Amino acid sequence: MSSTPPATTDSPAPPPAAAVPLPGPVEVSGPSELMAEGPALARLVGFVGLFLLVLGTVVVVATRATGQARLLPEGWGFLFAGLGVAMMLYHAVTDGEQEVRRMYGLLAATLLLVALVAAVLPGAPKGSPDKVIGHYLLPWGLTGGFLALLFAIPFVRHETDELFRSIGLNGILAVGALLCVGVLVKGVQDPDWLAGTGLALAVLGLSFLAAYLGQVNTDEGTGYTVAFALGAVGAAAALYAAGRAAFPAVLYDGPSVLRNEFQALDAWKVAGRAGVVLAALGLVALGALGKFPGWLRASLAAVGLTTAAVFVLASTKAVLTQPPAPFLVPGGLLIGGIGLTYLMLALGVCSDAQFVTLTRREFSTYFYSPIGYLVLAGMALIHWAGYVLFVNLLSSATMGGREAMPEPIVRNYIFALFPVIGVTVQVAALTMRLFAEEKRSGTLEVLFTAPVNEWVTVASKFVATWAFFMLCWLPVGLFLIALRMEGGAPFDYRPLLGYYVALGATGAAFVAMGLLLSALTNNQIIAAMLTFLGMLGFLLNFVGAAMNIGLNPTLMAFLNKLSYLRLWGTALGGQLPVRDVVLWLSLAVFFLFTSVKVLEVRRWR
Repeated sequence: MSSTPPATTDSPAPPPAAAVPLPGPVEVSGPSELMAEGPALARLVGFVGLFLLVLGTVVVVATRATGQARLLPEGWGFLFAGLGVAMMLYHAVTDGEQEVRRMYGLLAATLLLVALVAAVLPGAPKGSPDKVIGHYLLPWGLTGGFLALLFAIPFVRHETDELFRSIGLNGILAVGALLCVGVLVKGVQDPDWLAGTGLALAVLGLSFLAAYLGQVNTDEGTGYTVAFALGAVGAAAALYAAGRAAFPAVLYDGPSVLRNEFQALDAWKVAGRAGVVLAALGLVALGALGKFPGWLRASLAAVGLTTAAVFVLASTKAVLTQPPAPFLVPGGLLIGGIGLTYLMLALGVCSDAQFVTLTRREFSTYFYSPIGYLVLAGMALIHWAGYVLFVNLLSSATMGGREAMPEPIVRNYIFALFPVIGVTVQVAALTMRLFAEEKRSGTLEVLFTAPVNEWVTVASKFVATWAFFMLCWLPVGLFLIALRMEGGAPFDYRPLLGYYVALGATGAAFVAMGLLLSALTNNQIIAAMLTFLGMLGFLLNFVGAAMNIGLNPTLMAFLNKLSYLRLWGTALGGQLPVRDVVLWLSLAVFFLFTSVKVLEVRRWR
């Protein structure tokens, strides 16, 4: 048996793999770098604004240099320049690119340098061959400083480099502190200076410090220190004004002021003097027993002891033999008012009390909504129109060869149609949203659930709105200051101070009335219309009393008392009826009390 070997299959080996060519280098090309589209519209607006600013400046300079208008009237030059500045400010706020923000920062520094040059550059007032330093401070220096602040704010807000931001913030702080403190120091030496240049510089300095505090943390650190120092300076200025106005007069009068016409001691006058001394000692006791910081205790003790010592000494003998110089008007009022403004701003920044916090919230709301800027712009436009008519009236009286206008000439400026229209619409626009908007949005219920008293809520809304109301009337005084400095002829400005007191009292009643009407409805438009009708009612009181159409004498007297125009006219005439001021303040308290009761009813519902 034979065996056959197994069959084997010889399979050919696979051919070697063909050499595959390696791929060549591949070009790696990423996508093109995408650049964020810049704010084209804002830059276009800024470029057009720059062109208008240059054009307006050329027109004004050419007109002032040659004495006659060549291309355009000087008024058009100011209009173009103002419009150009507004358009450039829009660009500065909306465009935060590095080159743009630093360009505007450099512009702010340049404008500040221009203001400084205008402050020290000598010039000759009209009708005087002698040059005085600071002649160009108003209006050119003040305008340059204000524009510098407006352009510096967006620069420090957009700047990300800590070095440049620190330079901008420190510059704003330095200018504000120098102006705020310097104005008070100069005002103490020359109180009459405050009625013109000083008041304008105080407003500018406070604006710089407010801008600084708005850009830094005020809960601690440098921001808190600056706010605290501002409050301390303001309190010191207010105390100085009160002491200088009262102490010399008391020390000069001596004990004779406590006697009646029969040289016998007047019981009421003695009681009043004793009340002042007891109140001063109570201030000392409050500082000793209250839980206050050491510096506040020492300050209260110093103020109380000094006041008590002066009045006790004046009750025994007349220390001064020469009558003191008048100080209360205008120096005392202006220094005290400036100091209280500093103090209120510092308290609004530093304090965490419920009332202060809610007031700060309400006041800032006007600057976070268009209504606040619209009211400010509208009132500024109304004041400007009234100022133009007033200047034309003065010019026509001078050119017509008529006699000079009798004092007080400010009566013809304020007691006119434009301010009446402005205050009627202004109150309705400011107060319509106070409670009506909170009811509509449901935030009032949230506020009611918080541990906040109704009085605190109503008072905070009232104080914030009243402060904004008075802020809108600030251009009235600034226009007159500019007129006094530019015209070179002083006028009696003391009625203007009385007018602001009357305006504050009547404005308190207006705002309180609008707040009450806003609390009665959920609709802002209805609240605005009701407030508008209320303001028309106050206006018709003046019309009805002025027409004297056979009304009952008692009714006529009632209409006169409720006519704010009559009070304005009396104050502008150089007299300030205190009883009427108290009446309007009492009316404001009544409206506020009613608003609180309305909120209490709503809470219980």
